[in-house]
Amino acid sequence: MRSIARAAGEGAHHVTVVLVASDGADQAECTFTGPVLDESTPDEGLVQTAFLLAGTTIGGMAMTVLRTVGPNGTVRLMSWAVRDLVARPATAEQSRIAHRIGKDDFTSMSPEVTFVDAPALV
Repeated sequence: MRSIARAAGEGAHHVTVVLVASDGADQAECTFTGPVLDESTPDEGLVQTAFLLAGTTIGGMAMTVLRTVGPNGTVRLMSWAVRDLVARPATAEQSRIAHRIGKDDFTSMSPEVTFVDAPALV
């Protein structure tokens, strides 16, 4: 989660993690202000998202989506596929597709959101 916070940079961030395993799917969300996780970050959401990411070590795969609202109101979206706690960055186009699937909308282009290539997490 700290690597995601560093990649997010400045702004208000919303992280959604969806873990898909053989017994179904689970989802958790966390909101924080970056680029550093601090004492004001809600523990419950942070623990839930970290728990789901840990689930990738026992056969699950997670999609992690980061939505950032910048100081001027612009919205950026990037994502990673996570397996065995290794995050593979998604391209802007892959993030756009994941966003459309999540909204159940395959026709609109979401002009209010800028999709960007996710950086590698360290």
